[in-house]
Amino acid sequence: MAGWEEIRRLAADLQRIQLSGPSSRLSERSCIEIIQKLIELKVVDVIYTIDGKEYLTPQELGKEIREELIVRGGRVNLVDLQQAIKVDLSHIETKVNELLKADKNLTLILGQLIDRSYLDSLAEEVNDKLQQQGLVTFAELTKVYGLPGDFISQVIHARLGTIIKAQADDGDRSVLYTAQFVSQHRARIRGAFSAVTRPTPVSSIISQYHLQEKLCLKILDELSTCGRLAGLLSGGRQEKSVFIPDIFTRSQIEWVESFLKQNGYLDYDAMTRLGISEPKSFIKKRFENEEIEFLESCCIRKPICERVEAEVDEVCNSGGWLDVMPLLPSSCSPGDANLLLRKLVKTKPSAIVFCDCFVVSDSFMTKCSDLFEQPIKAKAEKAVQENPSLLLSSSESDRKGAGHTTKSEDVASQKDDKKEVRRKKATAGKSGGGTQGREVKTKAVKKKFGHGKDRAEYDSEEETPVPSKATDHEFMTISELTEELAKMSDLSEVPDKLISGVAMALHRPLTQKYMDELKSVFLQTMQATSSSTTRRRGHVELSDKVSGLWVNAKLFEKGISLFGDDVQQQLNKHLLRTVCTDITNAIFSYYATISMVTVDDSAMTTEVRSKILSALPDDKAKQVLIRLQGSLQSAKGLDDFFAQLESICGPGNLEISLKIPEKKKERKLIFNHRQSLVEQLKAESDPAMALHLCVTLLVLVHTQCMIYAPGRCVPQIVAFLKDHISGDQHKVLIECQDLVMKRLKQSGDASSAEARGGDGESEISAALNDLLPKVKDIAINAKRTGSVQDDA
Repeated sequence: MAGWEEIRRLAADLQRIQLSGPSSRLSERSCIEIIQKLIELKVVDVIYTIDGKEYLTPQELGKEIREELIVRGGRVNLVDLQQAIKVDLSHIETKVNELLKADKNLTLILGQLIDRSYLDSLAEEVNDKLQQQGLVTFAELTKVYGLPGDFISQVIHARLGTIIKAQADDGDRSVLYTAQFVSQHRARIRGAFSAVTRPTPVSSIISQYHLQEKLCLKILDELSTCGRLAGLLSGGRQEKSVFIPDIFTRSQIEWVESFLKQNGYLDYDAMTRLGISEPKSFIKKRFENEEIEFLESCCIRKPICERVEAEVDEVCNSGGWLDVMPLLPSSCSPGDANLLLRKLVKTKPSAIVFCDCFVVSDSFMTKCSDLFEQPIKAKAEKAVQENPSLLLSSSESDRKGAGHTTKSEDVASQKDDKKEVRRKKATAGKSGGGTQGREVKTKAVKKKFGHGKDRAEYDSEEETPVPSKATDHEFMTISELTEELAKMSDLSEVPDKLISGVAMALHRPLTQKYMDELKSVFLQTMQATSSSTTRRRGHVELSDKVSGLWVNAKLFEKGISLFGDDVQQQLNKHLLRTVCTDITNAIFSYYATISMVTVDDSAMTTEVRSKILSALPDDKAKQVLIRLQGSLQSAKGLDDFFAQLESICGPGNLEISLKIPEKKKERKLIFNHRQSLVEQLKAESDPAMALHLCVTLLVLVHTQCMIYAPGRCVPQIVAFLKDHISGDQHKVLIECQDLVMKRLKQSGDASSAEARGGDGESEISAALNDLLPKVKDIAINAKRTGSVQDDA
């Protein structure tokens, strides 16, 4: 390949020929074809212009781009380059990218090629502007030079301290200002705020003197912190911050201290007008060692509180009233007075606060209440006389509600006493035990009193009616009470406002007192009219109950005569402890009722009966009752008791007729009692109770006599039945009795049962369960033998 010298020689020859005559010169077409051939052979690399009339080499394109950049001052748009060089934009972009890689002083931003010299000139222009204005922001530069803010920030910050003689704001790096500008601002700010004598918004000073806001806040904060400005910047470096000069703060403190010392109080509104936004916090901080009472609209010192407290104590001691408003500062509201009084009266139970600012004592309220004592009694008596039916209807409504409650309580009590009922199945409901007394009593009671429903209604009619609390019996309205209090001479000096408050406070207690008086008058009236009826009904009930129980006792006494002396003694004692004791309790309960002595009939003991005896006003009745109670423990037994009973039931005392029932009625009672025992025996699953019921039923079948025996008498009764039943039946009863005794002995001897491990007890229980049907069959299917005489 030829060297560059040969290429230069050939180029000179071609130029010489082209400049010679037309005959030897190459035509334009020939030149184009030669170049086209060279391009095809890739000997040369050229770029066509847009019009296709010129060729450029890549080196020439780069040279022209640099020349154009210099001509345009170091900044040129790529689109403008295309129009100037007339080359396709793609070739320009490719060449610019090559130039950027080769030259670090070139930058491409937003389609514009920028040289470093242009950036330096831009920085010089910015510096000149800063020297003129003192302040430049990147937002302004962005608008002026049409470059991105981030790019300008990068360019400017890179030349700070060199080309650009300025500094950036610490709070906002997009703001530049010169040292001279800062000094001028500092001097203007110092001068402006040194003249301030009251709290002033910083924004007003900024707008008035055309200061730069952020720089002003920064300089003001620095001056306040270092003490160059005597004041405080409240709110920090914010738009709404306020500068408070020290002279204003000192004048505030002096005014507050002087006013509090002279007057003893501080008004929150006055302090707010003085410029103190949070008066309570200011006072607590400033006077933290002084005792100050904070109220709603003001605060007061301790001497004022002590003066008010002394007046309140005087009111409590004298029994009068007090208006505290004259004792408090004029700026105090009734709410302030109420707040202060509430705190003071916490330790004074006899003081009462009314209408926020009045204090009265308990004795004052009592005096006002006593003024209505006679009017309450008079109105209650008049109301009972004029309209007793209204009170009576209210009483009946209350009584019905109480009746339903009692019924529910009785049902619940019956559920709780199932075990007790089972234990007393054969005892006629008496406390001493036994096997059949309750059934006899129940039959007799049904015959005497009729159905239970009618009986309940009869009992409810006997109750004394009382006025219902639900009925609205108002003594006086509040307005009427106010008028009556105002008319009274003792309260002539009391303000109307306090009288209204006292009337409102007395309304409920006086209404309640009126209701109590109304009830008392009503009960006295009703008691006077119904005492004779109540006593007569109670006597009828007592007569029926005592007669029925006396018949039962007589029938049981007949059965006792079948046994020997030892057994008779035990049966007599048992009958005295049960049926005879119930008769005595009924008589004592009647005397307690007519003597207005409150006792619990369900827990009638010897002590309760003694209490009734001590409360009886009639000595004659007391002596008779003492003898009746003593006969329960008498050695003479039933004979003495029946004698005392006939005495107290005779003329001059209870006047209750005691008659032995006719034979027909007696046989019916015995038959009913037998049926009841049979039903109980069928339902019984306890062997011991079943044996008890069995022997009692057998005695009744074979002797036609009822017995009322405790469980310990069962062996004697079994021995008695030996002559009335067959040997096999008696043997079964003896065997059952022995097994029952063994089981009872084992259950009482815990150590023995533990030693046996429970095997013997389970065997006894199994044997008893096997014998139980036989025992029941003997009693249920028993028939009276011919050898027994008919006592009837």
